[in-house]
Amino acid sequence: MLGKQDICNLMMTAITAATVDTLLEYVDRAIPPYLLSKPLLQRHHFLGISPDNPEEYLAWPSSDRSQAVRLLLQSHPISPSHDTPLCVNYTADPEHILAHVRIIPELRLVFLWDSNQWLYHNLALMPFPPKSYPTFNDALDAYTSDDFLHEQSYPVTADDDSYWNSYGNDSDQPPISANPLGAVPSSEDAYWAQYSTVQGLPLLLLSTIFNVSKTSL
Repeated sequence: MLGKQDICNLMMTAITAATVDTLLEYVDRAIPPYLLSKPLLQRHHFLGISPDNPEEYLAWPSSDRSQAVRLLLQSHPISPSHDTPLCVNYTADPEHILAHVRIIPELRLVFLWDSNQWLYHNLALMPFPPKSYPTFNDALDAYTSDDFLHEQSYPVTADDDSYWNSYGNDSDQPPISANPLGAVPSSEDAYWAQYSTVQGLPLLLLSTIFNVSKTSL
């Protein structure tokens, strides 16, 4: 009998050119919410980000974000990719899979598998992340692997915009900063309980957001 995870895996598919082309139609204006990943939507909501600020709207903070957004807008409109094979690599951990699609030689769009579909998540410069997979099946094997080491949790300062800005960085960007004033609690539940009322967010949501932030985006 198939378990819940087995059923989810059967539903997962490689990203298609149609998904990428649909997103590219909107990069110079407001992207419909149903095309955006939940983490990106939450960032827009809690930081009050609008399409009027394309750098904040299209990409998570990174050292090369300004250049990436500038390249994207200068290259728009980008020719549809349905006539040529996608140039794509995937990154994965036990909880998330991301597709990194090269749209021009210098630039890639990042999509997160979210709610049984590929949703736009980030914009970044090439090259692909070093620990990425050339095929979806390879990434799926990694996603379902039991061999991953448990990642260490780091306390974060969640009382200002830097918390949301740091979330979702690429794997080649610095990780979320550890709180220099606090030690890692021995109990994960006790740790998240500290932040259960941050910005009025429920405990479960904060825990989920923090876990996604450590993936290779």
